[in-house]
Amino acid sequence: MAIKNLVKPTRQTPVKTPADTKSDKVDKFIAKGGTLTKAFDESNDDHRLTLRIPKWLMDKVDVKRKERIGKISRNLWILEILEQAAKEK
Repeated sequence: MAIKNLVKPTRQTPVKTPADTKSDKVDKFIAKGGTLTKAFDESNDDHRLTLRIPKWLMDKVDVKRKERIGKISRNLWILEILEQAAKEK
């Protein structure tokens, strides 16, 4: 029995339709990255603390956090809110 080379089928790139614009927006959002994480680099001092938050308040944080596009951590959401509050003063 002779051995044949395996020929893999080639994929064609799909043609974009107007329905793909939502996907493009999502891709742009993901590629943008977090604005707060860019502000912190190795040269900045990092202050760590433990914060005790009641469950009822954490539940409210989770509701607000999930209203946003994309998935972000609680810590990042809280940091963003703190940054906004600091800018308002």
